[in-house]
Amino acid sequence: MLRTALISDRRYLKHFAGRSHPERPERAAVMNEMAATLGRTGIVALSPREASDAELELVHTPAHVAEVRRSATMPRYDFDPDTHTSPDSCETALLAAGGVLTAAEAVMDGAADNAFAIVRPPGHHALARRAMGFCLFNNVAIAARYLTRRRGIRRVLVVDWDVHHGNGIQDIFYDSAEVLYFSTHQFPFYPGTGALDETGMGEGAGYTVNAPMPATFGDAEYLRVFDEILTPVARQYRPEFILVSSGFDAHFRDPLGGMRVTEGGFAALARRVKRIAAECCEGRMVAALEGGYDLEALAESGRSVLMELGREADEPIAPAADSARVIPIIERSRYFLSRFWKF
Repeated sequence: MLRTALISDRRYLKHFAGRSHPERPERAAVMNEMAATLGRTGIVALSPREASDAELELVHTPAHVAEVRRSATMPRYDFDPDTHTSPDSCETALLAAGGVLTAAEAVMDGAADNAFAIVRPPGHHALARRAMGFCLFNNVAIAARYLTRRRGIRRVLVVDWDVHHGNGIQDIFYDSAEVLYFSTHQFPFYPGTGALDETGMGEGAGYTVNAPMPATFGDAEYLRVFDEILTPVARQYRPEFILVSSGFDAHFRDPLGGMRVTEGGFAALARRVKRIAAECCEGRMVAALEGGYDLEALAESGRSVLMELGREADEPIAPAADSARVIPIIERSRYFLSRFWKF
């Protein structure tokens, strides 16, 4: 049984974006309750720390950090039509970024084999200069930059299976080879980025890999993309650490998305990423919560991934079921990536 650091805290309930907002405190509550009744050995329970301004500014501009801090002085602050805060939101966002850092530190320092950070607000839409899409700070991007700038890691793989494209992570690392960003997402959909031909630029050319898929795709299509695009590229990239933007809004019950992934599908995705981590980077892997807005689907999907993180990496991987309708996307993806990677 592998040791999994689990970062959770009741303070993640304090961020309040509005009475009818889908990114609500109950998301953290159901995940915390699930974690408390998980029933597996090898859990290393950790409390998050706040990220420092210096750590936030590995990714964000000082002006953006100051704006988020300033929002704490106001009853309500609107960053954009979707992204709102209450006076406690800044502290919660500092804990969200710091929670993913806590998870990365636990794995790097040998306190755990892998980790899952139950954090909110999510992060993968946040840009260097502004908040957007429910996200204040880009939690996973901060952790990736922390690993490369502070911990001596040269290559980080970020796997993003949230139903929305992580435009913030892509934008931050678009011209860098330090981070290989891979995303499966519903397309066309919010935020409108993540097309097949978005593959990076300059030193980052080839280090952005997008697999945009139409609504109604589910387990079989996702798994085949992971098997035929992510796995061969990752094996050539040889990451030294893997971060997962683990949104569960691709679940078939999610009210915001239109995909058909199941709890078992998320576990199968995690098993594939865990296998890559075992082959390339001694199992070093951290998953951080992003989206997921049906509370039951969120908790059960999180449970399935946490259970998978405890299993040994050499357990068999079942091939994807019939998934012929994703073949054109795989072929087009390979067309754009073939200058950089072998398939």
